[in-house]
Amino acid sequence: MEVLAVLGVVIRLALVQRTDFARTLDQRVEVSTPVTSFKRMQEGVFLWRNNINPYEGGVFHQAPLLLALFHVLDDRMIPYLFILLDILVAKMLVEIAKHRALDLKNQTWRPFFPSKEEKEALLAHESAESKTVTKESGVKKSDPTIPTESALVPLFVGVVYLLNPLSIVTCLARSMLVFNTAAVVTGVYFAVKGRQVYSMFFLALASYVSMYPVMFVLPCSMLIAKSLKVKIWPNIIFEQPFSASPVSFLLFATFTIALLGVSNVLMGSWDFLESTYGVILLVPDLQPNTGLWWYIFIEMFDQFRLFFLLVFQVFVVAFVLPLSLKFREHPLFVVAVFGIIIATFKSYPAVGDVAAYIPFVFMYQELFKYMKNLYIITHLGFSTCILLPLFYNLWIYAGSGNANFFYAITLIVGVAQVLLLGDFIGAMVRREWERGEGYAFRGRRIEVMLK
Repeated sequence: MEVLAVLGVVIRLALVQRTDFARTLDQRVEVSTPVTSFKRMQEGVFLWRNNINPYEGGVFHQAPLLLALFHVLDDRMIPYLFILLDILVAKMLVEIAKHRALDLKNQTWRPFFPSKEEKEALLAHESAESKTVTKESGVKKSDPTIPTESALVPLFVGVVYLLNPLSIVTCLARSMLVFNTAAVVTGVYFAVKGRQVYSMFFLALASYVSMYPVMFVLPCSMLIAKSLKVKIWPNIIFEQPFSASPVSFLLFATFTIALLGVSNVLMGSWDFLESTYGVILLVPDLQPNTGLWWYIFIEMFDQFRLFFLLVFQVFVVAFVLPLSLKFREHPLFVVAVFGIIIATFKSYPAVGDVAAYIPFVFMYQELFKYMKNLYIITHLGFSTCILLPLFYNLWIYAGSGNANFFYAITLIVGVAQVLLLGDFIGAMVRREWERGEGYAFRGRRIEVMLK
């Protein structure tokens, strides 16, 4: 497994020497968007070095602190910075997966107590793998109704990220999504460790870069509360003075305001707000991408544009509270779900958003056997990876297609991710039901198997 992780790094180091390849990837709409393009970052740096406000031209849409970073960096070091960030992301994903593996190991199942006849039949078919320790009895019980699950290998999660072609092309294209992914994963890592201040700082940094990571504040607050074994919200009689969520929101707001204040001092005005977050919210640049927005708003009548912008933006964040409450015992699962939602419904998505949530999905590999559409989702993912660049070339370069060709494939991308989202959530609901109230169903399933 270590060899595969090294292979992922070697591939990046080998391909980063091809500057023409990096430029080609940066021009691909599947990889770069108006708010993540490295070419636009170069234009912004050039304008700033010549004492021209980069936010005045309507081309540059990235955060001022990123602009300042690339202003001082040596051009020869920039490609290696992105590789280093990918390595750090993989390392932190492995640490998060270790926490997830420990959590999975400590999960308990409600025992099934069969009748005398059922017990005799079950005992005749039991195996060593069917023995488990239950919280209710505190002793080893023979319960063949509990499914056997393979252990999660944390290093495998890091390999999934490093060898993912989508993360490789995002890194080589020097997309600003790499900074967003690194900040989010670091925030989740510190949340798992119970480091509240660091977690909220990196989530504020991620939200400062691309805004949508603000959705991760609530599940990370739940992770912190779970790690520190404190209450998520204060109760009425204040038995627990420390509460994770209010403090987390306060820290997040403080860090966000501080980052915006530093940006104001750096740029000398608040003009950057309209060119960064205003572009994400109002979507004035309708360059094609892998999302659902661009074609709809090209065809949209101006009098309806504001209404549907509001609907689309609210739809992205509408799931935050209900999903966090439903799966409050599984905050890391909520992080994975929010990653899928953001990659599917944000205004300027790219393949790097998909590469960011896939490792979190693999942390819940025990859910795969509960998913009904996994085969379809997998093949849709592979087919769209081939058809997206093919149909874009037919439209733009060959001239034998039109915008409908490319948008049809982006719709398939959306369908695949919505199927994954529904199947992933449904699998978790089914498994949790079987762990608790569905213990009798497990027994009936074993009876059918024995017959």
